[in-house]
Parts: sequence; C-alpha cells; structure tokens
Amino acid sequence: MSVLCWNCRGAGKPAAVRELREFVMKFAPTLFCIVETQIEGSRVENLAGTLGYDKAFAVDSRGRSGGLGLFWNNEIKVEILGYSPYHIDCSIVEENLNPWRMTLVYGEAQTHLRHQTWDTLKGISNLRDDPWLCIGDFNKVLRPEE
Repeated sequence: MSVLCWNCRGAGKPAAVRELREFVMKFAPTLFCIVETQIEGSRVENLAGTLGYDKAFAVDSRGRSGGLGLFWNNEIKVEILGYSPYHIDCSIVEENLNPWRMTLVYGEAQTHLRHQTWDTLKGISNLRDDPWLCIGDFNKVLRPEE
C-alpha cells in the first residue's frame, strides 16, 4: 500500500492532467490524493479513468481556492466517513488487514480563518480508534524561511 498526496494548484488544465498522469504512472500509488484542485468535484472525479483509477471522491473548490480529490482502485475498500471544504475523512480496508483511517486535508488559506481547519480536525479526531493518517496541505508555515 502506498499513499501519495500532491498539491496540484489546479487540476483543470491539460498540462496539470498530464503531470498527474505521469506522476501516477511513475509511482503507482494505491491511494492518490490531490489538493487545491481549483475545480468542481465532479470534474475531479471524472479524472479517475484518465489517471488509471476505478473510483474517486472529490470536494468542490470554492472559487479558485481549495478542492480535494481522492482516487483508488477496487483492490481496496474506501468508505467516506465525512467531508467538508477542508477535509475528506475515510476508512481504508485492505484484504486481510485491520482497517485504518485517513484524512485528506486542505487547510484554509486565509490566516484569520485558519482556525476553521483545526476546529474541523479537532471535531473528528475522536470519532474512531483506528490508526489515523492525516495528509495534505495544512497551509501552515512552520518556519520563516518557508
């Protein structure tokens, strides 16, 4: 199992789709996550076949900000537990393994609203006891040189 996440900064352009396809071909992630799609969720989900995946789930962007997409094949089971403009929370089941949880995150870009991302994560943090992976772009600067 491999999970990869990419901040694509716009998935609607032909050049971005080519890069996404090349990335998937090179690394063949079991779960492929994209953030900052900047397009409608239905357009993101329509990329599944182009990228070589059986299934997809996406959250619409808000104008030219945000947007999340998750792609996977039938070899694993993905159950969407919840979503918002800031996250997609899901349960992952692989054959003969215990379930685990993944939350794909795209943090609020506006500093004064960033607490909404963290409030969302705090709100879902105790919903399950499975091992939990949080992945994505938190839009959080850790050091001044970033």
